[in-house]
Amino acid sequence: MYTGKSRCLKCGYIHDREDFFEGCPECKTSDFVSNVTPVYELPKTDGRKETFLRMFPDNKLETYRELLPFKGKRKLADLGVGDTAVAKLDRLGSDLGIELYIKDETRNPTWGHKDRLNAVLINKAIEAGAPGVIYASTGNNGASGAAFAAKAGLPCVIMTVKGVNKTLETFMQIYGAGVIGAKSVSDRWKIVKQMVDEYGWYPATNYTVPIVGSNAWAIEGYKIIAYELYRQMEELPDKIVVPICYGDALFGIMKGFSELKEMGFIEKIPQMVSVEDYGPVAKAYNSGKEIIDPVEGWGSVASSMSTVWGTYHALYALKKSNGIATALSNNQELNAAQKELAAKEGVYCESASAAAYAGCKKLVEEGRITAGERVVLLITASGVKDTSVTSSYLPEVPDSDSKLDSVVDILRDYYRFNI
Repeated sequence: MYTGKSRCLKCGYIHDREDFFEGCPECKTSDFVSNVTPVYELPKTDGRKETFLRMFPDNKLETYRELLPFKGKRKLADLGVGDTAVAKLDRLGSDLGIELYIKDETRNPTWGHKDRLNAVLINKAIEAGAPGVIYASTGNNGASGAAFAAKAGLPCVIMTVKGVNKTLETFMQIYGAGVIGAKSVSDRWKIVKQMVDEYGWYPATNYTVPIVGSNAWAIEGYKIIAYELYRQMEELPDKIVVPICYGDALFGIMKGFSELKEMGFIEKIPQMVSVEDYGPVAKAYNSGKEIIDPVEGWGSVASSMSTVWGTYHALYALKKSNGIATALSNNQELNAAQKELAAKEGVYCESASAAAYAGCKKLVEEGRITAGERVVLLITASGVKDTSVTSSYLPEVPDSDSKLDSVVDILRDYYRFNI
């Protein structure tokens, strides 16, 4: 049960209020901020899976509400979030010599894992009596939030940037949100902060430096991924590979497993593995630092994860799970991973999701994921949200006349089909 309190991950200070969104004020400095996380009174159990299934008979949002940061019993606004598939990748797993799975978050209402966060955020905003919700987003999070806000009848404002992916811009607009293009990231964050401070709007996303990530109460929605993996898999994975921007899902999944451990259902937390394109968290974690310095970018096509900044809760999740952090170095890694997942396993995900597989391949080559290990990749969003990236590296579709011989020649010579 949610206590109404939150705890700082760094200094441990217990906060009795919920109306602060810029990290822990007790230990914040000019170059460091720690995340806070909601506190619960968790039941002790006999540790049997049957008990868990009796306590939580299905994967509906309402079923898990005692493990989410809600105070009342008001029915939750929901679009059917969660209960996403776990699928084994036999061919790619065989290629790597590991037991490879995906947790396919593209099965959520707006085709991505951000629905987990927003299913909690929108209901928390209603509980708080906020006049509306506000986002700084270039697509996935804004579209997801707009959809859930529409379901709840809550006004939604999305501060985006000019020149954003047109598909995602359309995705954000169709749900009736107020979508506004800003000239820069700093301009977006300035407006979000003013809307929060002056008008009481409920923030979904980060708007400060040092970076603190998304709304701490909303991040709790990602815990359900851990609960679902526990009920869906006969044996838990050794490692869970998560592509990260600010590390919200990485932390949320780790916390879900931590709570399963505290309730007695599991003995240890699976290793969390973070994959970035630019690598600020990997650089800090692998060098033992707690201050995450910004790094240089290299023009990644994975726009939904690209950031030169990092968060403390991402470091915390890695440390708590004795995890692994890695970073990529070019777009060729992302494109190749995206194409392999689609062509060999029928999984078409966005570039940021493909980063999980690219990072997994890299760690296998380095010996940090070893033969026979059970590994789950978090597939965060569908590739249909940004087909422009995929089409940029695919070849032109060949033309044919009406004769079968012409088609067969193309299949043999161009596509290398054995006909």
